Amino acid sequence: MVGAIALMAVALTAFKADADMADEIRLLIDEGDYAAAIKMAEEAIADEANARQLGSLYQALGEALYNAPGKRRESGLAFQEAKTRGVADASLYLGRLAMLDYDFPTAQRLFGEYTTAQRKAKRALDPDLAFDQADAAEGERQFERMQDIVVIDAVKVKRRDFFKHLRLPLSAGRVVGATELPLPDGREYAGSAYISESGDLMMWSEMNDSTGMLGLSEATVLMDGTLSDPHPAPDFLGQEGDAMNPFLSADGTTLYYVANGDNSVGGYDIFLATRDPQTGEYLQPVNAGIPFNSAADEYVMAIDEENGVGWWATDRHYLPDDMITLYVYVLPDERVNLRADDDEKRMRARLDDIRVTWVPASIAADDDVDNDDDEDDDDAEGSAASSTSSSEPQPDPAALARKYSALAAEIRKIEPGQKPRRHDCVIPLGKGRYIYSADDVATARDKEIVNQYVAASRKYDSDVEQLAAMRRDYARQSSRALSGEIASLEESVERQRAQITMLLSELYKRLNTEKE
Repeated sequence: MVGAIALMAVALTAFKADADMADEIRLLIDEGDYAAAIKMAEEAIADEANARQLGSLYQALGEALYNAPGKRRESGLAFQEAKTRGVADASLYLGRLAMLDYDFPTAQRLFGEYTTAQRKAKRALDPDLAFDQADAAEGERQFERMQDIVVIDAVKVKRRDFFKHLRLPLSAGRVVGATELPLPDGREYAGSAYISESGDLMMWSEMNDSTGMLGLSEATVLMDGTLSDPHPAPDFLGQEGDAMNPFLSADGTTLYYVANGDNSVGGYDIFLATRDPQTGEYLQPVNAGIPFNSAADEYVMAIDEENGVGWWATDRHYLPDDMITLYVYVLPDERVNLRADDDEKRMRARLDDIRVTWVPASIAADDDVDNDDDEDDDDAEGSAASSTSSSEPQPDPAALARKYSALAAEIRKIEPGQKPRRHDCVIPLGKGRYIYSADDVATARDKEIVNQYVAASRKYDSDVEQLAAMRRDYARQSSRALSGEIASLEESVERQRAQITMLLSELYKRLNTEKE
């Protein structure tokens, strides 16, 4: 009996020593000393004396690799070893790694295995499990509708000043640090900020005292050069979380930003919200979807309509030394879902090599264009590129490589902060191209049409605003005289609308003829 007790004591002492070693490794992880944690775990695993506790040591090694910059994907083998030795937490981490690989069904299965094991052992579940499961469900939904895009460049930059590396022409506005804006003191600002091409509109992110969340705000520059009182954007843009890093399209109708609340694939996702440029009101935001979003953090999306490209920043590769990746992609004509098998879709979503996006997917279909009314299919600027049907002639990969490499080289030459261009109007031409003034067309007649369009549009906008004011006055006083004035102005507005339509029709017809 005494011998049995002694053996039990020895076993308990050995178990405690091994448990203490795993705890020491985790303390190093908590302190951010990942290199020391990895070294201690690897030495403990190599020591044959620790054979009985290899499971917990492999788990600790996996956690050290998982948290070390640039080594997250390497942690999979350690977690797999821990899982084979019955460590329940290994399934949780393997599920998170499956998320990074866009394998959402496997992630959900592993989260289920972890839950079952923990409940069977009557142990508490990880507090982030519910978020992991929600992210996996949202990711699987988005993966099925993954967009087909062409990525032409990838640039590794420091996370803290990623916005300084966006090579945007001034026509796209500017992205700067929020702390660079002339904003009121005493507020907590975060992330990047947007300044319009003219410099008269600024948007940024700041702490909302009532919600405790980061929300978007904006202000305009007044005639005397001072800022108007900041105006907060609706809280619903944050999806019950933080909203940061705004960017507004050139025509003022689409807001791009990142948020980490509901409907996210994980961390911060890129969202888009349609905005009325007259009233400033927003519609319900839409997740930009995969491949723009990932189980990691996204940082910004910025659209360069002048050159037909978009930018976005992502942490999906967990690079070392506080680095993230800036991608440049070609703005599409229309949104098209990627038709390919799951393995190819994951490869294109991970973007380990952007050149995989330069050729059509291995599986394509003629009827792949989204034309339904699903709110998640709202056609956003720069949201997708079109697929090529397998029945069509396949483009030469070498020619595509030359084309996209040349475009990427041209984009890298852009010097932010160029001289402002005239911005009298916004006339879309497709493929991310716009007419902003008569300077953007060639012939004398085209210039005349654009100038007539600008004058007619300004008159129309002024009369529409006056008509709205008259209608408000009429609602208050119901004057017969005012009623007649309203009817007369309504007829004038309709005539102006018809004139604007006629001018655009003539311009489009002339431009198409000149191109031919």
